[in-house]
Amino acid sequence: MTLYLVLVYPLLALNRSWSQDLVRKRQLLARYQTLQENKIKVARALQALKGAVSQMEGQFLAGGNPAVASADLQEILKNVTGAHGVQVTSIKVLQPRDAGPYQEVPVQVQLSGTMSQLLTILYHLEHHKKLLFIPELEINAPRWMAKQKEEDQPVQVNLVVTGLIKKGTTA
Repeated sequence: MTLYLVLVYPLLALNRSWSQDLVRKRQLLARYQTLQENKIKVARALQALKGAVSQMEGQFLAGGNPAVASADLQEILKNVTGAHGVQVTSIKVLQPRDAGPYQEVPVQVQLSGTMSQLLTILYHLEHHKKLLFIPELEINAPRWMAKQKEEDQPVQVNLVVTGLIKKGTTA
């Protein structure tokens, strides 16, 4: 019995301890392997996200500062409205606003045209190759007269068109 208490029991206890330690280390190894696999997946997802952001930033307005970007936006508005026979009565550059790592560059435009022309202009602005937003839109239509067709009535439109630029870039 003394031999058991002196030699065998400590060896069995040591063996049990090592077995438990080995099980814990295997679990830890499995966790590290899972984390390593997830790291690779996260790295791929990050690359895909960076590619999507880069592609989206390609749709931003030209120029690295608000003045150049607002000139680009005014040119876009001039081209779109001119191509569809809409009269631009005024353009006003508004104060740029911060939007995280980007800046919103708004331009207020007053237009005069028919309802179908307005729809065409809105469609072309929405589907433009540059990323444009229309946060404000106000339409003032005259009263309808019995002798006139509704589509031929000129409407006065006041809208704000906003584009984006990345802060701190020069183009």
